Amino acid sequence: MAYCVKCGVELERNLTSCPLCSTPVYLPEDSDESYQRSYPERVQKNQARHINLVPSKTFVYLMTFILVIPALVCFMVDIRGNGVVSWSFYPVASLLLFWVLMAYPALMKRYSFMKVLTIDIYSVVLFLVSLDLYSGGFLSWSVYPVSSLLLVWVYFLLFFIFGREKPGYIAIIGYISTALYLYLLEQATKSVWFFELALPILTLLLLEVIIVLILSGYKFFKGAGLSGLIIIKLSLFCFGCELIINNYVYGSSSLFWSLIVAVVLIPLSIFLFLVQSNEEFRVYLQKKFHL
Repeated sequence: MAYCVKCGVELERNLTSCPLCSTPVYLPEDSDESYQRSYPERVQKNQARHINLVPSKTFVYLMTFILVIPALVCFMVDIRGNGVVSWSFYPVASLLLFWVLMAYPALMKRYSFMKVLTIDIYSVVLFLVSLDLYSGGFLSWSVYPVSSLLLVWVYFLLFFIFGREKPGYIAIIGYISTALYLYLLEQATKSVWFFELALPILTLLLLEVIIVLILSGYKFFKGAGLSGLIIIKLSLFCFGCELIINNYVYGSSSLFWSLIVAVVLIPLSIFLFLVQSNEEFRVYLQKKFHL
């Protein structure tokens, strides 16, 4: 039985207002669900996560003022002593890079992880290229860290675009990007190892990944079965790697260390396949080891 919240009089069922003081009845006794809920249902909205690298714009202004002082001092000392900009380029460029990495995201309202990562990576790339060009007049050592950073950015971009929904696209585009990266390294070092060593190993890895992705669609290759499939594919990948490496280095097709890996991994994969195929045994292991 409900009571009026103002005068305390007892109310009859399904009344919408108090007959004595006309105060609305907020929670009348009704069989309807909407009256029995203590709290309204709320739908959680899926919003993109954002990160803030600095606490506030005030911190940015303070940091800018602190960094400008040593940059101006280095620049003025260099001009005063040498008449031109020489060594001061390095500390000034380093301070500018530090300011970009720390302050630039705070100047905007909100930034996603991928946007911040893109700004950071390309800022470091520009910094390394400028150092290389200023010191030698042409690109030399900066090719290695710059290409590595760009490859890492491509990997993050693939996961950001495709996520877990299209792993096949990630594998294929990642294969092409990694192959291009290794080829550029070969050209930069003026050596010959890409087509005979790197590309066969990379292609073997792509084939293994594609086979795992295809077979993972079957019911048997779920849970323990998927783990067993990955392990046995890893063993086969070791076989292929040793054959390719030995053929490139020694010109032979002998196997040694991959056999040791296979002795450990293949029995483990067979055990996982047995666990997946025997439901009673699988339930026993789950209870025994609290899985």
